[in-house]
Amino acid sequence: MQGVARALPDDPTPVRFSVTDFPTYYIYTIQSGNLAALNHALRPFGIPVMFWRVLAVLQENDGHNISYLSGKLAIDRSNLSRIVDQMARDGLVERRTPAHDRRNVLVCITAAGRRKVAEAFPAVLRIVESTMDGFSTQERRTLLALLKRMRNNVLQQGGR
Repeated sequence: MQGVARALPDDPTPVRFSVTDFPTYYIYTIQSGNLAALNHALRPFGIPVMFWRVLAVLQENDGHNISYLSGKLAIDRSNLSRIVDQMARDGLVERRTPAHDRRNVLVCITAAGRRKVAEAFPAVLRIVESTMDGFSTQERRTLLALLKRMRNNVLQQGGR
């Protein structure tokens, strides 16, 4: 960390840190830009990014409760519940109660939700690919492995 406890030229006040010395600064700015690009790409399909994220998880492995989805997507449970309510009104998901566990309510993707994923996927993939433009296959694997390690560190610290 270059910026920790260094003084600026001609300024006796020590600088505690520079935000650009920390990976989380770049992660945040990448995520912010990515969300804006995804929202723009998803607009023609009539779904916001948060809908896309829920649909993406469910199309991969259908039928999860709000608690699981909240952890997987790093979205507050009450906010996610409102998102799922809207998605259900739009016919993209439905809530089901398994016969063997009447206390558990599962969120499941509908046929309309699957069609929306299929329609929007090429646009989303273009955004993902443009974000990784210029990275080799090995660099992509390395970056993903490093980010997973960082996420695990955050989880161990008590983060989502």
